[in-house]
Amino acid sequence: MLTSRVSRLSVSLTLNIVEKVRELRRRGVDVLDLSVGEPEHNSPQFVKDAGCKAIESDFTRYTAAAGIVELREAIVEKLKRDNSLTYTPKQIVVGNGAKHAIANAMLALVEPGDEVIIPEPCWLSYPELVWLAGGDVVFAPTKVEDGFHIRAETLERLLTPRTKLVLLNSPCNPTGAVLSRADMESLAEVLRAHRAWILSDEIYEYLRFDGREHVSPAQMPGLYERTVVINGVSKSYSMTGWRIGYGAGPEPVAEAMLKIQSQMTSSACSVSQKAALAGIRAGLDFPNSMREDFEKRRALVYDELAACKGLKVPKPEGAFYAFPQIPGMWGATAKGKVIKDSADFTDYLLDEYHVALVPGSAFRAPDCIRISFANADEIVKEAVKRVVQAVGDLK
Repeated sequence: MLTSRVSRLSVSLTLNIVEKVRELRRRGVDVLDLSVGEPEHNSPQFVKDAGCKAIESDFTRYTAAAGIVELREAIVEKLKRDNSLTYTPKQIVVGNGAKHAIANAMLALVEPGDEVIIPEPCWLSYPELVWLAGGDVVFAPTKVEDGFHIRAETLERLLTPRTKLVLLNSPCNPTGAVLSRADMESLAEVLRAHRAWILSDEIYEYLRFDGREHVSPAQMPGLYERTVVINGVSKSYSMTGWRIGYGAGPEPVAEAMLKIQSQMTSSACSVSQKAALAGIRAGLDFPNSMREDFEKRRALVYDELAACKGLKVPKPEGAFYAFPQIPGMWGATAKGKVIKDSADFTDYLLDEYHVALVPGSAFRAPDCIRISFANADEIVKEAVKRVVQAVGDLK
């Protein structure tokens, strides 16, 4: 018999969609893929050069489980430079991607019976990682009319003595929402009156539009001591496959995350750590260049969607996702098929229009769809046109 913890888990839906797209392409179908949260940019040359140099110099052995000290020092410098946050290398744990760092933090902080508050819509792995740790998820609803921003009054209503952790994600996957300083200050006022830890997923930190600032809860008075910041190089330096993320937090939590990681995976890939070091030390020219590309693509997507009758779509404030709501989707028919939810709609879109998206049901928003504009301009433009056509064909 498998364990009860496994029975609650599911395979990542986005990975299933990736496999579907690959199968269709093997059969010769030209699929436009806006499902994956992955920049189409290649890793920068200086990152690749650092990886090659690591291999050529035989830097291919185990490293310290928390990561090489040079990388942890560079992360400390980055957090000081970009976020005005002061850490020591002992407070940094480098893992195999940000998801790994989140899992380590969950296992370090959440026990069976603890509640974890997660704003919804949310990234599909968050609740699964809570359940894996034995915790209970309490979802904090947000509204399309509010741009999917979590409100302080909603958080205050849901906090209880059982609340162990509040998870915040800004810029947000899947909604593109960015919490402003005013948002964060109002949330911080509520959180200061409770004992809960805060887990802040900041992996899309540099991808913000219209001059919005990035505000971490760790910057708020009284919250630094119980906030774990999660970040990495996947989105910032187009290094998804290199698998380097990290957690930064109070030393006892970092030590606990290190214990867990040392027993489960040991260190992250030595070569990838050297490549990540090169990226972080290089500064922000590459992330800023990517952000400019995504801001242009956002215009391609948003202008088309906002003009589409039958869609409600907030303007994405960050990351590279649009998250339109389709109120008329429920019970509609298209090409003779009944559309019951967003999964039916995205299946219809893939089968009939050869466009791959992720259904909002994956993110606890069954009347929404997630459109990634991380792909090339011409692919994004054509795919969104097909989405609009598909919505118009609903009866």
